[in-house]
Amino acid sequence: MKAPACLSLLLLAATAAAAPAPLGRSEQAVLNFGFATQLGSGIYTLSGRTLQVYRLPFAYAVPHEEEAPLKVRLTLPLTIGFLDFKPQDVAETGLPEQLDSFSFVPGVELDYLLNEHWAVQPFAEAGIARDRNTEVDQRVYSLGLRSRYDVERGPVAWQAYGEIVRVVVEQVSFDQTDDFTRLRIGLTARRPFAPAQSGRRPDFLLYGFTESFTDAPAGPAGEPDDGGELQYEVGFTLGTTETIRVWRIPLPRVGFGYRFGNDLAVYRIVFGSPY
Repeated sequence: MKAPACLSLLLLAATAAAAPAPLGRSEQAVLNFGFATQLGSGIYTLSGRTLQVYRLPFAYAVPHEEEAPLKVRLTLPLTIGFLDFKPQDVAETGLPEQLDSFSFVPGVELDYLLNEHWAVQPFAEAGIARDRNTEVDQRVYSLGLRSRYDVERGPVAWQAYGEIVRVVVEQVSFDQTDDFTRLRIGLTARRPFAPAQSGRRPDFLLYGFTESFTDAPAGPAGEPDDGGELQYEVGFTLGTTETIRVWRIPLPRVGFGYRFGNDLAVYRIVFGSPY
């Protein structure tokens, strides 16, 4: 099974499945919640079990001069997960009473403006992840570099995006380390619904990207995956031209994506940036 296809996303409207058998010890290691902070929101499945994941991209921008070439941002992503819970369960049993998995992987991101169009963003993160059902504790580390090139053509703002990131997860409970390197290249087009108006306006963003993984996590049977397979994603997000804040907390953009590749066809909820 191709990684991260070993955490294949299910459709949000998937029908209820039969009662699953408990995961084996090796399967628990592969159902690696620690990687979810990088792979993003969605509904992951393995051996008939599902883990519904939501990544909340909280962040804090360190105050700076408007024209400063270097900006610092503290990233505070919180990722929560619900095991074997489906949206249709709300009508029968209500909302889950507790989180099954969670992670908090804070970090720092430097935004350096090379010129008026091009910025590079080195970043590093380190934190913890925990599966409360299987008592699995994980330490999560990532180190990477992003590149953003912005150009405006009329009412449309275009952005070319590139990223390389190395992610390491130490599974404390199993005394095991897993990791991967991801290369991603993408393009976005953002346009307000009413471009002739001024002030805050609702807008939409279309995006697409391709990515490749190396040193991918092992598959369910424990064999190492060769990786290198290309995956693709297209989708959209909705938001406003100026960020809406509630109690000084910025509200993220919300959207939907479709990811596909070799033996992979999945849907993904998007919070904030599609990347």
